[in-house]
Amino acid sequence: MTDPIASRALRHMAWANGQMLTILSQLPDEAINFSAWNPDWTVGKIVHHIVSAQGRLIARISGEVAPEELPNLTTAAGVSDVIPVFKQRDARILDLSSGPDELRQFVLYGNEVEFLTSTLFAQAVHHATEHRAQISDILAVNKMDVLNLDSISLFPFEKWERTI
Repeated sequence: MTDPIASRALRHMAWANGQMLTILSQLPDEAINFSAWNPDWTVGKIVHHIVSAQGRLIARISGEVAPEELPNLTTAAGVSDVIPVFKQRDARILDLSSGPDELRQFVLYGNEVEFLTSTLFAQAVHHATEHRAQISDILAVNKMDVLNLDSISLFPFEKWERTI
């Protein structure tokens, strides 16, 4: 796929993930354990969920074995430790996106399914965006409004990208 829209969306995903993780890595550990409506769904668990899903999507696209689960994240230092994994997986997703759009079979929620790789790339972008918004809301509900989604939207991303 050489679609410029898909490429921009994937590059933005990687940049926005990095921006979010940098902010989270500088927060007190208490913030990594904040939750809102579901006490089990903490900021750290959501970050873990995003990076774990990236690994599964890469495996589904490439046909490789899914990576082992990472440790749960309960500290800002833990978030810092997972930043290189995010960078590697974001880069791998972007690299894989240059391949052809092909059907992939895999098990999803216990069922054998078949989807195009373009759907999997779009899901990677959607999934990361969805959960960045969730993390932003959880922090704000807990009186720590530090992850402004407008500051990591496509507009500041394009401005940043033009400077590199």
